Amino acid sequence: MISSRFAAVFAAATLVFSCSAFAASNNLESALNSSASLYAQGRFQEAIPHAKEALAIAGREMSVEDVAYAEVLDNLAALYEAELDYTEARPLYRRALDIRLQKYGPKHPEVVNSLINLALIYDALGDYSAAQKLDARATVIIEASNRRD
Repeated sequence: MISSRFAAVFAAATLVFSCSAFAASNNLESALNSSASLYAQGRFQEAIPHAKEALAIAGREMSVEDVAYAEVLDNLAALYEAELDYTEARPLYRRALDIRLQKYGPKHPEVVNSLINLALIYDALGDYSAAQKLDARATVIIEASNRRD
């Protein structure tokens, strides 16, 4: 499950940075690719410094309030999650959620993945009440989105 979630997070970040509005520098792209390659090999601890480097570069090259920055936060959080280091993953996922809430509002479908990521972390930490609340928020957004389709 974690493996497929990281792959999805990395793929989303790759798509974001490949569009012209979010053109990534070579350094950012290299750091993202290095972390993804190491992740794919199961070398999570070795991938974390590359993901941290990508986050630092992204912080210099774009607004830390940008949804593209949230994607980089998600990448690093997913690596910590793969290492079962939920206390490190939680604030990163929380920050990514905050960015998406500011950008899209509380009922936008783009917020759902952030809510689910954070709910899974709270569940792993044994905070089932917080996990359930986040899951319920995601469910409301999904159901509302389905009614519009």
